[in-house]
Amino acid sequence: MTCYKVKGLYNIHMKIMGWLIKRFIIGVFALYLFNIVGVYFSVSVPLNYITSFITGTLGIPGFILVYVLTKIVLI
Repeated sequence: MTCYKVKGLYNIHMKIMGWLIKRFIIGVFALYLFNIVGVYFSVSVPLNYITSFITGTLGIPGFILVYVLTKIVLI
């Protein structure tokens, strides 16, 4: 394997990791804001690694999925 191929693979992996970390942070921020506003309506979603990753990666459908699964499990 040449040096250029290794460098190209490294750059691709670093871009993917950067994208995943960015999405994780967006998920944490979204769930945190929802929990702050949800206090007034007596709703909340647990803030952990899995829920943050799902919400950040899938966006609004991911948030709905996490919220529905939370309600199903906690009932």
